[in-house]
Amino acid sequence: MRNSGILAGTTALVTGGGKGIGRETARELGKLGAAIYICGRDKASLESAAASFAAEGIRAQWFTADVRDPAACKALVDAVLAKASRLDILVNNAGMSMRGTLEETDPTVMAAMAEINFLGPAYMTKYSIPALRKSGGSVVFVSSLTALHGLPHVGVYGASKIALRVLAESLRIELAGSGVHVGIVHVGFTENDPDKVVYAQDGSLSSIGERKNSQTQAQVARRIVNLILRRRREATLTALGKLAAFIYRFFPGAADRLLGRYVKESGQFGQMNRGKRQ
Repeated sequence: MRNSGILAGTTALVTGGGKGIGRETARELGKLGAAIYICGRDKASLESAAASFAAEGIRAQWFTADVRDPAACKALVDAVLAKASRLDILVNNAGMSMRGTLEETDPTVMAAMAEINFLGPAYMTKYSIPALRKSGGSVVFVSSLTALHGLPHVGVYGASKIALRVLAESLRIELAGSGVHVGIVHVGFTENDPDKVVYAQDGSLSSIGERKNSQTQAQVARRIVNLILRRRREATLTALGKLAAFIYRFFPGAADRLLGRYVKESGQFGQMNRGKRQ
C-alpha cells in the first residue's frame, strides 16, 4: 500500500466516491498518499472502486450512506474518525442532476435536488468541522457552471448548486483564522459513466447519452486535487466555462440568447431514456 507522497499521513473522505468524478478524485488523492474513505448508496460501485484502488496500491475503505439523512452523515464522519483518528480532506461530491422546465417539474424532484445537492453537503460539512479544525484541513464543494448562470431545463439543479456557492462563501468567513481551507469547484460538461441517470421532470430516473466535447473525469479530478493542494478558494473549469462566466457577468442579455441557442443546438444535455420512478 502507498505510504509516501505529499498527502501521506492524511485522511480523505469523498462522498459519491464510487462513481464518476468522485471515484477519480479519490484515486488521485490516494496516489498522493492519503488514506481514502468513500461513501455512496450503491454498494456494488463502492466495492468496484475500492478494488480498483487496491490494484494501484491505494488504501481505501468504503461505507454505504445516504447524505440526505443527517444522522447517516454524522455516523459516517464518526466511523471514519474511529478508524483513522483524523480527517484532513472532505470532498462533497455526491450529487444528482435533473432535466425539466420549472413549470413541468414535479415537486418531488425539486425536493430531491435540495436534499442531495445542498443539504447533504451541508450535513457532511457540519459534522466534519471539528475534525477539520484539528487537522487544519480542507473542505471542498463540487459545484457546476450552472451555479454561475441559469441554464434552461436544469434550473432547479442549478439553484441547488448556487446554494453550495453561498454556503462555501459563508463558511469561509465563519472559519477564518481556524486554518480550515474552504474551496469550491465549478465543473463543466464531463464524461459520464454509462449507467449515469438523472431525474426526469416527472420524477422517473432517466439515462443520458454520451456527452460530446467533454472533459474526462480524471482531468476534473486532478483540478479538484490541485485546488486542495494549493488551498485555492474557487476554480472554474474549462476555457469555455471561464469565457461563459465573463459573458454572464458583463453581457447578461447576450448570455441568455447565446445559451438558449447553444443548449438547443449542441445536445450537451443528452437524450434521456425513461426509467423507473424513484
